[in-house]
Amino acid sequence: MTYLLTSRGGLTASLMLGVLLTCCAGRSSPLPTSTSPTNAAIAAPMAGSDPWHQAVGEASQAAQLAATATTAAQWHQVAGSWGRAIALIQDLPTDDPRQVFSQRKAREYQRNLYLAQQQAAQQGLPRAFPALGSDVLDEQVSLYRAYVAAQGPPDVLIVGSSRALQGVDPQVLQQALAVQGHPGLRVYNFSVNGATAQVVSFLTRQLLAPDLHPRLVIWAEGSRAFNSGRFDRTFAEILASPGYAAVRDGAALTLQAREKSPAPATLTEATRADSGSDAEATAPAETSEPEHGTVPPSPINAQGFLAVNDQFNPGVYYRSFPRVRGVYDNAYRPFRLEGVQTVSFDALTQFLRSENIPLVFVNLPLSSDYLDGVRLGYERQFQRFLQDRANQGTLTLVDLLEEWRWQSHLFADPSHVNRYGAREVARLIAADPRIPWPSNAPQAPDPAVDEATNAEPDAAPEAGPTNSAPEADG
Repeated sequence: MTYLLTSRGGLTASLMLGVLLTCCAGRSSPLPTSTSPTNAAIAAPMAGSDPWHQAVGEASQAAQLAATATTAAQWHQVAGSWGRAIALIQDLPTDDPRQVFSQRKAREYQRNLYLAQQQAAQQGLPRAFPALGSDVLDEQVSLYRAYVAAQGPPDVLIVGSSRALQGVDPQVLQQALAVQGHPGLRVYNFSVNGATAQVVSFLTRQLLAPDLHPRLVIWAEGSRAFNSGRFDRTFAEILASPGYAAVRDGAALTLQAREKSPAPATLTEATRADSGSDAEATAPAETSEPEHGTVPPSPINAQGFLAVNDQFNPGVYYRSFPRVRGVYDNAYRPFRLEGVQTVSFDALTQFLRSENIPLVFVNLPLSSDYLDGVRLGYERQFQRFLQDRANQGTLTLVDLLEEWRWQSHLFADPSHVNRYGAREVARLIAADPRIPWPSNAPQAPDPAVDEATNAEPDAAPEAGPTNSAPEADG
């Protein structure tokens, strides 16, 4: 019996054949064809008490569902039936005479489960929000909403471009934080290919509703995302998308069934900064409940991280890719830190401060092969820019730019770290004592406050402490 099938019809035939063989092997006489009360009464006790017959029933249901499954949800139902069949077979006592045969069948069921899961994945991930101009962004939006629904808002949210997407491993960061005395913190990597300061500002300030806000933001990035001198293709695609029109009309990504904030008549200053326009917003269009469709699946994992195994070897890499020197690199030409990207950055930092969400900026490593004299000059300007903001208390700066200049095995290409580098970046971040990590310890009540409250129940409470920025990196 062959299981390595690629077509839906082949998969269905395989599943049906497996069930037929299972049913034939699992009984000594044909199943009754009559649906009379007598036959049902005889079969019910056996099916209800014997794990083997229950497993056969689940397998039969899986095959029937697979015959008509066309959507991801339907294929998940198929996978669920196979999973229950496996669990039931494994419940057979070790001294059951069918034990050896049932374990062989469990292997077949496991392969069928895997095939059903593959089919579900190939149908694509349902969009949780109207399309935002990028498959990776749409996938991250849907994954992040599902993550929050299952786990709650993350304590730490990583944002940035592809350099962050594959450059900071959230699971390793969780583990490293536990070792450093911060157990139980949840971390999600919400990074997107091509994300600039404009993109990160839009996602954080405008797209995410308050019920999806984290307790701390780690922005892992480099100077290219702040260069206002180059065309911001990623944000231009967002501006032209149905998702941006929905946000402009008051929609937000949320766990609530419908979430709309009051739609402004004109763009605010911060919104104009992100859109790069001083024009007034058009009147909100009449909204409907559109079909959002699906987005193609990718290797991004459940915590938003893209693990890349490649190891940068200059002698091999430049056989396939041209070597571009800094003087010809369009990511830097022209290089200008003053402009729309910096305005968006300032809008974001002000927003985070108003929400009492600390910001940590991680200047990600670059390889020596990438950091030629021209690029290094631009990067030095960016380092001074970040240090000024850190000195002002806007952010906590973790500068890893030259951490591994000569360790090419930690890079996937000249400017992106691989999964091994992402692991080490996470450990370095976790070990930095300047970062104000959220605390999971319950706050003990203040007896003095309790006494005052009991003594003067009608008195107005004193004003609490004002929001403060993270400790400056000096």
